[in-house]
Amino acid sequence: SGHPKMIRTQDTIYTQVGCGFQDKTGNLWFGTLNEGVYRYDGKSFTQFTKKDGLNDNCVNVIIEDREGNLLFGTPAGICKYDGKTFAPFTDNKLMNSISISSLLEDKDGNIWFGTKNNGVYRYDGKSLANFLNKDYVFHRKIHAQLIMDMLQDKKGNIWFSSWNGGGVWRYDPAAARRTGVDSFTNFSPSADYYLLNEDGRSFNNADNDPLNNFRPKAIVDYRPKDFIHDDMIFSISEDKAGNIWFATRRHGACRYDGKYFTSFKEKEGFVSYGISSIVEDKKGNFWFATGKNGVWHYDGKNFKNFTDKDGLVNNSVRFVLEDKSGNLWIGTRGFGLSHYDGKTFTTVSDYKE
Repeated sequence: SGHPKMIRTQDTIYTQVGCGFQDKTGNLWFGTLNEGVYRYDGKSFTQFTKKDGLNDNCVNVIIEDREGNLLFGTPAGICKYDGKTFAPFTDNKLMNSISISSLLEDKDGNIWFGTKNNGVYRYDGKSLANFLNKDYVFHRKIHAQLIMDMLQDKKGNIWFSSWNGGGVWRYDPAAARRTGVDSFTNFSPSADYYLLNEDGRSFNNADNDPLNNFRPKAIVDYRPKDFIHDDMIFSISEDKAGNIWFATRRHGACRYDGKYFTSFKEKEGFVSYGISSIVEDKKGNFWFATGKNGVWHYDGKNFKNFTDKDGLVNNSVRFVLEDKSGNLWIGTRGFGLSHYDGKTFTTVSDYKE
């Protein structure tokens, strides 16, 4: 194949390549569940683990800050790499102990980090502010949000996606500066979504809803166009036209044009299971990474599915990353990493079933 491979160094029963990132200098970085992080410089892979100063061998998210440091979000806080050494991001004890699920540097230079059970924090270089936590009460009485992804859109709004029933949240920094109030707008599914048990939780919930509250499915659509179509969102992306795309747990892809939500699921006979990420490539095609069905390519009209039958390493896909040359890198369960040049899938990790 001509490609070097990522080599597993630990005899872990289960791992996955869970996140990917390309830095300003062109290096590719891949975070794993328990094998640390790998850097690919175009010629070879280099692995970094706790032995090298990484704070945890599980890396959930990778970003680059404006100074050129790489920041790694892990179950043991945020780790910073300045090109030479790995070190804690700050000396703030909380930031070095909390479990990080997502990271974002906004246009004002604040670092936002989403957590597993404490909502989201904003760090301005000095102090921490915490949001989407105890001061909000959510559907099913959940207080603290598990924030899986964050995005700042072209207009400057910051979006936060919930993985425990909170839907998505939008924050407008300009409005906050104007009013002095940090307010978050929530987008959740319609009441019919819950009455139809589209969330699949109701048979085992704390509220003991009587089952006869459910409506027969034939009568109503849970997807009115002014409501988002799922309350568990794995990731958020923005396309060239400024639409916001949501990768959902049970209801395919959902696109928001600033006014209405459009569903990409049933109509297309496509993705009955969760989507982990959505990427628009340089040519304007979309790639949907799914939890069970490989990747789907969408050209604006037609869907095409690629699976292990086409050479993809594993059908449980975590992310799709397009590099500067237009190649795709696809991370999966089972320590799988596939490279796709537009024609052929090549496995670039020593994947074992």
